[in-house]
Amino acid sequence: MGLGVKLDGVLPLDLLSERQRAVFAWYSEIAARKGQLPARVDFDPIDFPAVLSHLVLVDVEPSPRRFRVRLVGTAVVDANGRDGTGDYYDEIAGTAVAVDRANRAVADRKPSFEAGVPMTWSPKNFKLYSILSLPLSSEGEYVDMLMYCLEFE
Repeated sequence: MGLGVKLDGVLPLDLLSERQRAVFAWYSEIAARKGQLPARVDFDPIDFPAVLSHLVLVDVEPSPRRFRVRLVGTAVVDANGRDGTGDYYDEIAGTAVAVDRANRAVADRKPSFEAGVPMTWSPKNFKLYSILSLPLSSEGEYVDMLMYCLEFE
């Protein structure tokens, strides 16, 4: 997809970093080629060494719907002050915004982008971040994982 093409409301030029643009370009290309949501197996970490530290992967458990953190990149751990791998969103104070974002991604099946978001889920809640949210599906339809690329202000 070209640089000026929107994919479900996200414009690459709106993204705040080369990392976010690289992940979004990968996502857009896979989605266009497959004609469905990309899967985690479509993402080869070797292709994105500079991005990995800014990624968070979250498993979507369907019934009851819960969000479990599978992987947290080192830049996110550094910004947060702790590694949330294995945590459920509903067990972490201050995650209402994250739960809403995740629920929207599952329901809408679309990428989204937000900037200037306070880290309400962190002891360092005075910090702001931007977040690119990308829904993933192992079978192409149901969102079973979320990939986030975060940048910190």
